[in-house]
Amino acid sequence: MPVHGAPRLALAACAAALVLSAAASAADAPAPVVVKDPRDAGTGAPDLTRVQLGLTSDKRLRAALTLAAGWVAKDLIATQGPPGSLCLRLWTVTKPGAAPPDFLVCITARQDEETTRGSILKPGPDGTLERAGGAIVGRTSDRTVTLRFSQTAIGRPARIRFAAEVTKPGCARVSCVDTAPDAPQTATFRLRETSQARP
Repeated sequence: MPVHGAPRLALAACAAALVLSAAASAADAPAPVVVKDPRDAGTGAPDLTRVQLGLTSDKRLRAALTLAAGWVAKDLIATQGPPGSLCLRLWTVTKPGAAPPDFLVCITARQDEETTRGSILKPGPDGTLERAGGAIVGRTSDRTVTLRFSQTAIGRPARIRFAAEVTKPGCARVSCVDTAPDAPQTATFRLRETSQARP
């Protein structure tokens, strides 16, 4: 005769295994790296006060950039000159200070001036930036914006050196750019331990 309790026991065992597997995966995930920056931008310029880089539950990279004051997409529009943007500079292969970032993950305003888009940019052979992929933009408050993107889009590095920047619309001067941490400093997020990580 069939034992009716056996399937239930099997299902319970599978559920318990899944819970343990999820818990182990969460325990193995690296802790997010947080950088706090004082209010130090020039008068009238946007001011970065906090940057965080970590992983989502599905192993995508997630960055959160916080400004000192609330902002909306149209605040990135310039009546003349370059538009404003919020970007994450990523060094995945090269060394900060010795070379430009290997990738930029940026937020810019769309043409409707009401929404933003996220882009992964990579320097091309002639030094111009080429779009290498997209990033999902989200908001957690009027001051904080998030970017989510795949590890594959940036080559699945074992370690990322990073810094964030925000630029004032219509201004190309260095004084119109605020970074966190302050340049030339960077922070490091280690996705996994590996002896093959480049120095």
